[in-house]
Amino acid sequence: MSDDHQHRVILMPSGLRGTVPDGTLLLDAVRQLGVELESICNGQGTCHKCRVRIETGDFPKHGIASSPGHLSPLTLHEQQVFGDESDGHRLACHARVEGDLLVYIPETSLAHKQIIRKSANTRRRIAVNPAVRPLFVTVKPATLEAHPGDWERLQAALAEQHQLTGLHIDLSALRRLQGALRAGDWQVTVIIRENRDVLDVRSGFREAVYGLAVDIGTTTIVAHLCDLRTGAVLDTQAAMNPQVAFGEDVMSRISYVMMQADGLDTLHRAVIETLNTLAADATQVAGVMMDDIYDVVVVGNTTMTHLFLGISPLEIGRAPFALVQRDAVDARVRDLNLKFNPAAAVHVLPSLGGHVGADTLAALLAETPYTGEDISLVVDVGTNAEVVIGNRHWMVAASSPTGPAFEGAQITHGMRAAPSAIENVRIDPQTGKPRFRVIGVESWSDTWDTPPDLLPIGICGSGIIDVVAELFLAGILLPDGGFNPSSSCDWLQWHDDVGSYVLADTGQTATGHPIVITQRDVRNIQLAKGALYAGIKLLMQQTNIDHVDRIVLAGAFGSHIDIERAMILGLIPDCDLKRVYAVGNAAGDGARIALLNVEKRQEARQVVEHITYVELAANDDFQEAFVEALHLPHAVDSFPHLAHVLPVPSTAVSPAATPRRTHARRARKSVDFM
Repeated sequence: MSDDHQHRVILMPSGLRGTVPDGTLLLDAVRQLGVELESICNGQGTCHKCRVRIETGDFPKHGIASSPGHLSPLTLHEQQVFGDESDGHRLACHARVEGDLLVYIPETSLAHKQIIRKSANTRRRIAVNPAVRPLFVTVKPATLEAHPGDWERLQAALAEQHQLTGLHIDLSALRRLQGALRAGDWQVTVIIRENRDVLDVRSGFREAVYGLAVDIGTTTIVAHLCDLRTGAVLDTQAAMNPQVAFGEDVMSRISYVMMQADGLDTLHRAVIETLNTLAADATQVAGVMMDDIYDVVVVGNTTMTHLFLGISPLEIGRAPFALVQRDAVDARVRDLNLKFNPAAAVHVLPSLGGHVGADTLAALLAETPYTGEDISLVVDVGTNAEVVIGNRHWMVAASSPTGPAFEGAQITHGMRAAPSAIENVRIDPQTGKPRFRVIGVESWSDTWDTPPDLLPIGICGSGIIDVVAELFLAGILLPDGGFNPSSSCDWLQWHDDVGSYVLADTGQTATGHPIVITQRDVRNIQLAKGALYAGIKLLMQQTNIDHVDRIVLAGAFGSHIDIERAMILGLIPDCDLKRVYAVGNAAGDGARIALLNVEKRQEARQVVEHITYVELAANDDFQEAFVEALHLPHAVDSFPHLAHVLPVPSTAVSPAATPRRTHARRARKSVDFM
């Protein structure tokens, strides 16, 4: 809450926040909090690059009420730029802070663009068998002697030349039919879906048939534009999910829908507009037309897919956490206001249940743990962590409420991955001195000659994992997560008996303010990692196993954390480090697989039917497991694979024991998938 002289300012989607004096120029406020806005004109208001949007409403998660009225009135110049109704948009160089603000900064306004590490894994081998394909057809011309309609003539040609019968034609295709037949001299290319639905008719011979594989994450949205004939990825576009401005995690967005009369429409429109923009950018890069996108596959967690479809997620947010539909959803793009071919289809993969959605199923489709004998743990660490354990005989799945700490939120100087974010940390175990590496700089802080515009402004998820693990290894953090009062480290500071660690001093940062790791930051990481590990432990207990054969880390976050330090922190259970794999954006790859091979969509349905979903929120043992998992690494587990790095002695590590594996399985799961 504001006082008369200080106001709280929260920046989205970075999550950076702080207080500024009343009357501070918004451009200066944003920069003071660590975000560099584009301002080519140096604040003169002529370049219009520093556009931001002020969100309106109460935001209980942040403890503020935000409104465009909490800024100085629109200047005459801004009125000329935005008109009388700015819809919350302002030029940061013209507006002054007069109250609490939630400020959304679009990607185009950032001087240092957000890094979204979710490229397609083009090395995956995918058998191309798309749902949509082009067919070239020669149709008998209309004559005075024969009176069937042009659609009947096209049906006859398709039956004779391609052995297809019982077809339906979309109204948009029917409207084009007669013009296409005559323009092509009765030779046309028919775009057909699953040998059943005619989506379009184009004159002459055309090969242009494209599809979009979309991963709607809580934090990011990624779209892969693919050639449906060859399977080639023509372009990948990514953006921050604009819904972040209304809540960093799924529960915050569900609350927004509940509290705001137009909340559902606002969040739905935000994701649709972003997807239209991503598709437009991808087609422009690839040199193709938006009208040639005929098939779309979408994945995301259950809340994201509900919001994408314009369906209220309220029931997901309260017991018994019911989905509107667990099975796959098929829709038309025109029903969703997507700007592709109007007859194009949208296929949303099935969900596993509760808070484990189509993105997790897509990751399974990409990694196929359901085809082998090894017991695999597949975990996607994000704002929510989805966990699946099993093999070809049985599988169980659950979601753990890790929150956004791993993505930089709830951390004092946390931020998402962008240039000038600290992404790696090492701490000398003898002196406690830190070294760090910043995104955009190859060298470490003790060897660099860094340009001022690449000095750090915060720390992102991979750096947060590193620093907490390194503090523990150096003895600066105790196993219970508290700072060690016996430590003589010069970088450890105490204020009223509360410790904090100076990772970068004032001379090493772009803001001129130190970057510190506070006790609260460590606690938030403990809460996040404790929730994740407790979920994994309960699934292992329910399936009578005490060991997994391999661990698959899915998602962009998993690809950039140090696996050894993640295990030291206690983020994942003990496993041979050689059998821990980071596979990148497996959810996006799974969406691409389902886009390019229609048979995989049926395979996805079969996998869902053989997975047992566990609702952790209703599990009586979760709280106990969660408390045990708060320690570093954990209170009760052995970590023989980390004996070479763990502190000795450590009350966090029980005596090493040889991992064993029990083969007892629930009888209902003793059925092969494939």
